[in-house]
Amino acid sequence: MKTLKIVAILAIATGIMLTSCKKESSTPSKSATAIGVELQATNKSFSLLKSAMVTTPSFTWDSSFIVVSKIEFEAEKLESEMAHDSSGVHFEWDGPKKIDLFSLTSVVGDISLLSGVYHEISLKITALKADAGASPVFYLSGTYTNSVDSVVPISVIVNEDFEFKVKKEGSSLDAVSDYTSLINLNLTLLMAGITSTDLNSATRTNGKIIISSTSNTTLYSKINTNLSTCEESELSKGRASESVSGNGSGSGNGSGSGSGGYNY
Repeated sequence: MKTLKIVAILAIATGIMLTSCKKESSTPSKSATAIGVELQATNKSFSLLKSAMVTTPSFTWDSSFIVVSKIEFEAEKLESEMAHDSSGVHFEWDGPKKIDLFSLTSVVGDISLLSGVYHEISLKITALKADAGASPVFYLSGTYTNSVDSVVPISVIVNEDFEFKVKKEGSSLDAVSDYTSLINLNLTLLMAGITSTDLNSATRTNGKIIISSTSNTTLYSKINTNLSTCEESELSKGRASESVSGNGSGSGNGSGSGSGGYNY
């Protein structure tokens, strides 16, 4: 009888130890909700500052893509709306993936989220030359119409690493629903600080204005700086417009390519 009591006590003690050592997994389950990330370019056509000229200089863009290497999601996480303590979280989606910025289905990837409420959300997009191969990391092509109504082909070619971050300060999401973060690259803001005088005096290669690290470098420096500040974001409930793999604990490989070739 005494032996049975000892065995029972040991069994209870073992159960307590097992329970106390159990930790919550940091890897979201397959049923976890997700935030989908989409990238698009806006303002495909726009004019420069108005002037007394017969023709107002303007841009019309017809092709653009970016090679996304990584998306990082950071936020303050509460277990529920009633909770007071929060903790910083960091989830990632890993590519690379080539995104056609003029496509209506420009989904990059999904980041799975553990249940809870997320505040002070930020998303960082990283684009790496090593992932682009022979392709530019970022590419934009179209035409520039100058003040004498002459149409000149123009392209922007970025062949170096860059990143940008969008923040949704004061925003929150409850991971009981799927969400989509639409990040717009505002092409008007991308060309901020560039004047018609700059473009009229730009070097042309076979009749084309090429803005890159080796051609029209002053213009390139301005655009490269603007790449980190020309983004605008929207957060809405509902899944992104196409299904993409991804997880919030580490890698979420997203292979694929966007349309839109390029010519130097």
